[in-house]
Amino acid sequence: MGREKEKENPSQKALNLLRTRLSNPNFVFKPLSDSPDSNYSKLKFIISSSITEACNNSILLLGPRGSGKVAVLELVLSDLLQQYPEAISVIRLNGLLHGDDNCALKEIARQLCMEHQLLFSKVASFDDNSQFLIAMLRECGLAHKTIIFVLDEFDLFAQAKQRLLYSLLDAMQSVTSQAVVIGVSCRLDVDQLLEKRVRSRFSHRKLLFLPPSKEDTERFLEHILSLPKDSSLPHSYTVEFNGRLKNVLADERFKELINTYLSFNSTIGQLMRFLFQAVSYMD
Repeated sequence: MGREKEKENPSQKALNLLRTRLSNPNFVFKPLSDSPDSNYSKLKFIISSSITEACNNSILLLGPRGSGKVAVLELVLSDLLQQYPEAISVIRLNGLLHGDDNCALKEIARQLCMEHQLLFSKVASFDDNSQFLIAMLRECGLAHKTIIFVLDEFDLFAQAKQRLLYSLLDAMQSVTSQAVVIGVSCRLDVDQLLEKRVRSRFSHRKLLFLPPSKEDTERFLEHILSLPKDSSLPHSYTVEFNGRLKNVLADERFKELINTYLSFNSTIGQLMRFLFQAVSYMD
């Protein structure tokens, strides 16, 4: 009886669909892949060029929290892992967890060992792990495999002696290495925190994640809230729902409400929180 009732209730199906979309960053940011000027397209081009041309790169993703830096990065990595499944190895670090240089390099060694089915030594010193990193970069480069290092909370790695950043970027100077370092940070001046020896080895590429414009906000709202015409929902329900949605989005009072809500924080993350609340109360 419960299943039959659910089949007869398209509104519940529509609500579940919208909740699923809002929980899926890949769906939320998918429209960005259509524009050649988007950060998605630029980041994908830089990484894919490193893979196909066997070169090293380093880049910073900068913007306030909730601006979509990590979500866009994960979308790009997901697409590239499907496109080059045997040519990419992703190593992930977070400055909140691996801010200490010894801890960070040990975590890199652990993930590399796991990725390539090697025995990991917990008692290896910083110099031992540094030599292991150089050797793995050389071996992966000879095998035409790119190692992508994702350093979230990058500004925390740019503190103290910066031995990790120097070791990593210096190892990438070898002609046989093939790697990409991606730093993610909320600090727009994070490159100014780098020591001279580290800065000289950095590519100085930056992607700035700005809050969406009013036009982009309206496009995001319609993309997320419009029901697909090829779903299991009744066609008449989908048409009526989308028609009412367009009327709401065009309403001046609604636009004023959105602008007021986003005036304090106009990031995509804030917009998602608004939609979660709106969907929860939706009739």
